[in-house]
Amino acid sequence: MPAKKKTELMESADVLPVDKPAPALSEVGQIMQSAIDQNASIDTLERVMRLYEQSQTIVARQQFNEAFSRFQQEMPVVKKNKTAAFNTNNGGRMEYSYASIDDVVAAVQPVLHRYGLSYWFEQQQNGPNITITCNLTHVSGHTICNTATGPMDNTGKKSPLQQIGSTVTYLKRQTLVGILGVACTDDDTDGYVPDMNDSTQSPVHNHYSDEDFQRLLPEWRASIESGQQSADRIIRKINSKAPATPQQVQQLKAIQPRGH
Repeated sequence: MPAKKKTELMESADVLPVDKPAPALSEVGQIMQSAIDQNASIDTLERVMRLYEQSQTIVARQQFNEAFSRFQQEMPVVKKNKTAAFNTNNGGRMEYSYASIDDVVAAVQPVLHRYGLSYWFEQQQNGPNITITCNLTHVSGHTICNTATGPMDNTGKKSPLQQIGSTVTYLKRQTLVGILGVACTDDDTDGYVPDMNDSTQSPVHNHYSDEDFQRLLPEWRASIESGQQSADRIIRKINSKAPATPQQVQQLKAIQPRGH
């Protein structure tokens, strides 16, 4: 009897399921083969291919949206722990705080990877202007992008290469923060510090510097698109420093929160 039991166990082991071999044809190949077996015309095969590609695109977008929704549920808050300052054309000084791109990446990358999301940048330069595009993609194949353009950073005593590097870093940070909708704390720490060297100087009523406006526009755009601030709130902050021009107001009001 023990010998018989051993034989039965051995026979059972022989019929355990094993890994199935990979199918000879892919899903699209099977669809095409089925159409060919039914003597489908070339036009029919092309329509079948288009329908298949459209269905795959829809599925990829749905999978992306689901992954991005889960990412946003766990999205960390990044603290602004860096500061920058520069002199303005109106004789004052602009200061603002920001989160470095290293801090943003360190915070978001583990959560992105958890849900099959990744990003990469594209860079172009047209004269003094540099354009950065941040692409956010899911393993399903669906991709969205966010693009920002800015002039080379000629503040301070930077070399031409350093001017490019400074602008590239800034635009990468802004496009990444904008496309992810990352919230950065200390959002109201940026401010205008008047130049008090001449106490007899008359108040300056010039409009808000367009140079300063264009420098900060990518950050404001990201903040509006992510829902962190409204255009009206930013306009109020600008007007507290110097009156915004009608063109500046129009540019800000044209920016809409993502999804609207």
